[in-house]
Amino acid sequence: LSYEMRLIVRRLVLNIAMSLDGFIARKDGSYDWIEGHGTDKYDTVLQFDNQKFFNNCDTVVMGRKSLEDCPLEMIEGYQEKQFIVASHTEQTDYGNVRFVRDIIGEIMELRSREGGDIWLFGGASLVQDCLEAGVIDHLIIGIIPTILGDGIPLFASLLEEKKLLLVESTVTDGIAMLRYDIRR
Repeated sequence: LSYEMRLIVRRLVLNIAMSLDGFIARKDGSYDWIEGHGTDKYDTVLQFDNQKFFNNCDTVVMGRKSLEDCPLEMIEGYQEKQFIVASHTEQTDYGNVRFVRDIIGEIMELRSREGGDIWLFGGASLVQDCLEAGVIDHLIIGIIPTILGDGIPLFASLLEEKKLLLVESTVTDGIAMLRYDIRR
């Protein structure tokens, strides 16, 4: 890519909550356990600005199961965002939701257009596919102060390891927010 083209490439950012033992949901897909521990006593001075992140993302990429488990209304400002949903089966687009089968190709196309960051919402198999394809640029992982013991793991086995660079760590209400860039 030329220097000018590199300026246009948008980042695909995984922003997701995970239990201390690596799960993003219970086996049934529920996420009622995602909460802090109820005190700001151990908060860091530097705070991750989730609202700023949400405002900077104009596109959300998610799997079909994630769409079923998390109604769009739960995502603040969902009306102004474009949702691209990965699905292996034919689905009918509606409103600002578009279903695609070739999600990696779609992500590559989205990255070549002007716009804000692209939020990779989940689920786990979509995250796995994106990691394998090398299209994730940045990871924001909220470590929830809970050990679930069982559930849907965020990371499965990879064909090759991915090295990361920690660029920020903050704590809010017992939730450690870790931000990583992929080392290229």
